[in-house]
Amino acid sequence: MKLYDNIIDATMEALKEAPVNKVPYAPGSAWKCLAESEFIMQRDAGLELGGAGEPSVNYTMVTTSDRITEDEVLIVGKDIPAITGSTAFARIVMLKTSDLGEDQDQEKAFQAIRNLEFVRYHVFPEGYMVRVSSQSNQEQVRISSEALRKKIDFAKVGATYISKYKEVSQVEKVRVIFITDKKIVESLRENADKVDKITRTLTHILDGMPTDCGHCSMKAVCDEVEGMKELHLGKKKPGKE
Repeated sequence: MKLYDNIIDATMEALKEAPVNKVPYAPGSAWKCLAESEFIMQRDAGLELGGAGEPSVNYTMVTTSDRITEDEVLIVGKDIPAITGSTAFARIVMLKTSDLGEDQDQEKAFQAIRNLEFVRYHVFPEGYMVRVSSQSNQEQVRISSEALRKKIDFAKVGATYISKYKEVSQVEKVRVIFITDKKIVESLRENADKVDKITRTLTHILDGMPTDCGHCSMKAVCDEVEGMKELHLGKKKPGKE
């Protein structure tokens, strides 16, 4: 699965504009993860990320290539302890998986991607309330004053995400990127839109999108993304061999 590879490359290229703090994954450093989402009231909040009109971006990409070679957290811009007010925010996840077998069973492969996308909605770091808008590719975070006192930071939160993704059998390596540099966050909006279009196109293919390219609303995506058209036209229709 290499449909997202060009966007992975473009994302990493954008990060060259600022210093990147790379933290290797250490399972023992993961921040405590709750069983369900925690509601943090405004009076208990110590910090807001991606709120108060600040830009925010969130997207997840899957690849079977060697673009992600280790489990790691990348931090671009200020880390949580150094932030003193509302700030721009992006969280981007890149997943290296085993062969999803799209050549043999496309439906199974697409469902695996869907399952990986759902993981982000089931990570609940203590004192770290996430509000995700799948329609606008935004993510806002409210961090409690108590979590700040306990020295929460992106490396610990990132380790929590990595540990959750690695519970999925197909996941081999995970890169979680946190960005608070406003210029870079804004520059990644186009990438987020492209990822959303690819993921929606995969969903349409799985649901039986017609293979007449001349009448397909997703033709532009297939034309732009290497390998998408082959997956689309190779999708077997129910009841046919």
